[in-house]
Amino acid sequence: MKKILTLLFTAFCIILMLSCDTDIDDADNNYIILELMSDEDLTFSNRSFTVNLYGGNDSIANPSAVQLASNNFEAQNFPFEIRLEIPADPYAPIQNLEDNNNARFYVEIEWDSDNNGQLCQGDIDLDYRIQNVELININRRDPQEVFLSTIPQTIPCE
Repeated sequence: MKKILTLLFTAFCIILMLSCDTDIDDADNNYIILELMSDEDLTFSNRSFTVNLYGGNDSIANPSAVQLASNNFEAQNFPFEIRLEIPADPYAPIQNLEDNNNARFYVEIEWDSDNNGQLCQGDIDLDYRIQNVELININRRDPQEVFLSTIPQTIPCE
């Protein structure tokens, strides 16, 4: 009887330990994952770029956006994923936000991909041919697709 109780207790402890197995890095949920991709063959000589996250209040006319995060990254071959750290409460900095459902979050890419010191034609940016390409769901932890393209010649370098 004592062996059976010991065996049951050991099995219970193992099951309990397995059910509590969590990844410490994912415990805080203060991040979003963006999968950067393109349907173009993008080339770059400068691998460094910045991703900015902004939040705004959709319930007011002409809302001003507030920058919530800005992280620097090194490019890889497309597609690739980045993990963007975000504030613990991304809603708090948004002015006059009475209902979190009225918050809108979007990203901006700053990438002088040709390394000429200017953000202009030939550099990599969001692919604005895709409707709402910049909008991000702040509550998702699975990868969100963000499409990139080359800035067209309509934005010349000075």
